[in-house]
Amino acid sequence: MCNIKIKNAGENDAYTLAYIHVNSWKAAYKYILRDEILDNLNIEKRKLYFDKVLKDKSETNVLAYKDNKAAGFMTFGKCRDDDKDSSLGEIWGIYLLPEFWRQGIGSELINWGVNTLYEQGYKKVCLWVLEENLRARNFYEKQGFIFDGTAKEIIIGKPVTELRYIKIKG
Repeated sequence: MCNIKIKNAGENDAYTLAYIHVNSWKAAYKYILRDEILDNLNIEKRKLYFDKVLKDKSETNVLAYKDNKAAGFMTFGKCRDDDKDSSLGEIWGIYLLPEFWRQGIGSELINWGVNTLYEQGYKKVCLWVLEENLRARNFYEKQGFIFDGTAKEIIIGKPVTELRYIKIKG
């Protein structure tokens, strides 16, 4: 692994998070979501969101750097699902710039997040992934996550299905 560092995002990292978020969505969802949805993604608007959450610390974001260049980030915390108890943590999102795909950075990030959630006392970790995002689903399965049978429909310009994956400590 080449020089990968993971650090907590601070208030000065809002633009970096927004840049990664917008550009990773445009690449990852190119054949899943409508072009007008992806074309309307805006770094400055996303920066406003990250300015807020970094300031009020309403979510945990960590950045991954490869050779001192921001490559991706992950958001995680307590599971947000009403049907789950407090023993479940959640990876809320993991995003990499496409030029950093398939270099082990996603694996480093997900392992770091899962281990951090375990250290915080969670016994299991879940995440949600678009059903059509086969690349991401394969990645999560290689990381030890399994589909738990739960699906939900959300609207991102059109109805899409999200699947819940879970990894159990041990």
